[in-house]
Amino acid sequence: MLKGTFVLFTTIYCLISLVNHYQFRTFALDLGLYNHALYELAHFKMPCFLLDLTVSRMNFLGDHFSPIMFLYVPFYYLFGSYTLLFIQIASVLFGGYGIYKYCKCKFPTGYLPLIITFQFFSIWGIFSALSYDFHNNVVGAMFVPWLIYFHEKQRKKLFLVCFVLILLSKENMALWMAFIMLGIMVKDGLRNYKTHLLFEFPLMVFALVYFVVIVTYVMPPLENMSTNYQLGKYAALGNTVPEIIGTMVKHPATVIGLLLATPQGATGIKLELLLVTIASGGLALLYRPYYLLMLIPIFLQKLLSNNPSIAGVDAQYSIELVPILSLALADSILSFKSTKAQLYMGIFYIFTSFGATIYLLDHQQISNSARFYTSSQYNSDMNTSEIYKAFKLIPDDAPLSASSAFCPHMANREKIYAFPNTVDAQYIAILDAPVRNTYPLNKADYTKLRDSLKSSGSFATVYDANQVLILKRK
Repeated sequence: MLKGTFVLFTTIYCLISLVNHYQFRTFALDLGLYNHALYELAHFKMPCFLLDLTVSRMNFLGDHFSPIMFLYVPFYYLFGSYTLLFIQIASVLFGGYGIYKYCKCKFPTGYLPLIITFQFFSIWGIFSALSYDFHNNVVGAMFVPWLIYFHEKQRKKLFLVCFVLILLSKENMALWMAFIMLGIMVKDGLRNYKTHLLFEFPLMVFALVYFVVIVTYVMPPLENMSTNYQLGKYAALGNTVPEIIGTMVKHPATVIGLLLATPQGATGIKLELLLVTIASGGLALLYRPYYLLMLIPIFLQKLLSNNPSIAGVDAQYSIELVPILSLALADSILSFKSTKAQLYMGIFYIFTSFGATIYLLDHQQISNSARFYTSSQYNSDMNTSEIYKAFKLIPDDAPLSASSAFCPHMANREKIYAFPNTVDAQYIAILDAPVRNTYPLNKADYTKLRDSLKSSGSFATVYDANQVLILKRK
């Protein structure tokens, strides 16, 4: 049954992530950006990208400090533009097996380890993350079940391996690690304080220092900025880490106001987040509050942002909740003395977790590219096979400007720009009819620019069919 569970969810996840990529439902930001960085790392170059709107040639590690990308390079030569999507799916399955191993420690017999693993795979945060490109915080979060498992088994070397890999996955993971270390110490209790002072506490301090150093002193120079632009998502609190901490300490009313505030045009998204969290095992956080402690920076990261995607249930911004919810559920079920009660509770949360996910798939933004059980997921409004043939008309080493949906497939080159940025592009490959999202242009401006390029005399038409236009600079 365990193999069947993994086969089932592997199939579902592939039907979301891989199908989206094939059907041009992945984008310049973020899969195109990551694929371009991986291409440059695979060719022993500094991973700089030109796919942002400013075309500023920012160092990828300045946008997100993710040295773990170096470990992906060998797979680039095997899977091409699908590499990171395979890695992301594999990491989720790896995390699920970590949940199973942890639960097997707590429930050596019976079906509960399998049930809680199924519940883990069912949580909306995985589906919403897989529906939107690739992100390294998904990979980092999937090491957390193994981190907790290795701590439970007192296998410190493997614990440290997971700890380091999580730090290397993304800069904000370090702050999360500090709170996870704190939660682990609280879980163990005061009786082990001497051991904590020699192991968990130093790791907590190291994670905090690592976070501050990377965010404050490493990333801004790589971004060619005076401050970390990622902190701009929390500008209401300050522009630097010390300023943000100062505001949170000195002005708690401001923080509370931001926690409760609704991002413009997104009424109810924070309440929705609360409800689906509860449905996905969130009540267990109250029974095992050391797990709630671990999630403090995640909830603050989400609720203090005025970005609806971050504050709500969409995209990759809920993935860190997933392993903690299942771990908390496993520990809380232990409080039931009856084996039947434990079993019923696990089954109950399978239904509520998967039910919440299906509801979101049917009613929210993630349904656009994650509704694996409908025909619309597999039907395209474009002739995809002919478009892939048309891509072969563009030399691999030619500077290219491409529509956002094309960028992830064509990022294996030194210079690639997201249309309408053309700069020194020798080729332009865009959707001829604006049937898809034309961000950052509206459809009228997109059509006007497309027609202007066709009639400018500066470009020759290489391909004009199947809703795709390819131009070559004369």
